Amino acid sequence: MKPAAALAVCLILGACATYRPPAPVPAPTAQGYLDEAALDQLAGAFRPTPLIPGNEPPDPARFGPGTDRWWLAIVHAELRPPEAAQHFDCSLGTRLAGQARPALSRVMTRLLTDTENLTRRLAQAHPRQRPIAADPGLQPCQRINDATRNSPSWPAGGAVAGAAYGELYADLAPDQAASVRRQGSEIGFSRAVCRMNWVADVQDGLDIGRAVYERAAAMPDFAADLEAARAEVAKARAEGLTNPGCAAERRALGVRPAAD
Repeated sequence: MKPAAALAVCLILGACATYRPPAPVPAPTAQGYLDEAALDQLAGAFRPTPLIPGNEPPDPARFGPGTDRWWLAIVHAELRPPEAAQHFDCSLGTRLAGQARPALSRVMTRLLTDTENLTRRLAQAHPRQRPIAADPGLQPCQRINDATRNSPSWPAGGAVAGAAYGELYADLAPDQAASVRRQGSEIGFSRAVCRMNWVADVQDGLDIGRAVYERAAAMPDFAADLEAARAEVAKARAEGLTNPGCAAERRALGVRPAAD
């Protein structure tokens, strides 16, 4: 992709304006859905998949620096609402970040808090070196410092959050469940494209994220948050807006529009 086109993707999808590189941060102050006991129980249910041949960073010819998928991976690094809602615009045919959606942001924030809390527990219990630490010659898709380079790779936090978001949007828009779940998985795979996590870390992260959502969805206060967010998503889809970045996203993911 030419630099001008790459910049257009960033501007359209909001990455240049909103993206702040993820880095080790203190425990989130937002309240999630899961208490300490639930998080501990989930943490005890997962172990890292061993690294075997085939788990190296994805093919640089298709996913390396400068490719369409590389630029999309940079956009996907933004996991915080409300900006992260834009990752599902194309699946839903709308523009979720175009105006305030407080209920949607609330449920996404609480889920992100749960995924971050669980990822932190698992990473501390089962530290694994990142690809960019194992091979300092690899180019990451974000600015990093020594602390980020040497932080644990497993599980891929972006995959945990992406899968949880995918399940959330499948409940918010059941008619597009397959598409939004696929998008959640792509958000996770972007962390391997960025050389921040091994493919195995992403695959495990997707399983963990789905488990987080299942547990969170069973909490007493989740249903009300979900219904409020569902109303906002339905209203957004009725507004008739679309994200002009969808053509770039389709190209990056190799998806052809239905009319083609």
